[in-house]
Amino acid sequence: MRKLLFIGIIIMVIIVAILNIKDDKKEIRVRVIPNSDEAFDLRIKEKAKDITTYYLKEAYDKDYNTFENNIRTTMKKFESTLKKELKQNVEVSLSNHTLYNKTYNNSAVKNTSELTLYVILGSGNGSNWWGTVYPEFLLVNSSEEVKYESLILSIFNKLKGE
Repeated sequence: MRKLLFIGIIIMVIIVAILNIKDDKKEIRVRVIPNSDEAFDLRIKEKAKDITTYYLKEAYDKDYNTFENNIRTTMKKFESTLKKELKQNVEVSLSNHTLYNKTYNNSAVKNTSELTLYVILGSGNGSNWWGTVYPEFLLVNSSEEVKYESLILSIFNKLKGE
């Protein structure tokens, strides 16, 4: 019983320590949301993803504020380009969004509210494609499976030695 209590106390200390660590790294994310999950709309989403990725690579700067400013000052022109290329209604916006804990490509996406570039195609009722584009381009393909992880379960498994 004492061993379990000791392990419980260690787990609580670790959790409190993790929650109190401040990480000042800022991220910028992107979401491309198709009109629907029909094959036709998913093809348009892939084209929009390619155009969006190219646009963000052109706007990219190692300095967060400069990159954000580059997006904000060219966003309306980018929206017009998408409408012309995709021949449908497109809405582009930049606002904070929380993307809950996920891992991909051996990288973790934190459960934080981050600046996100939204590209909404048509009514935006389909499954979205997303990626982190700052500080690095860590893109997720729409066919990749995203694994959700529990922080407590991860710590428990590490303590057990798994």
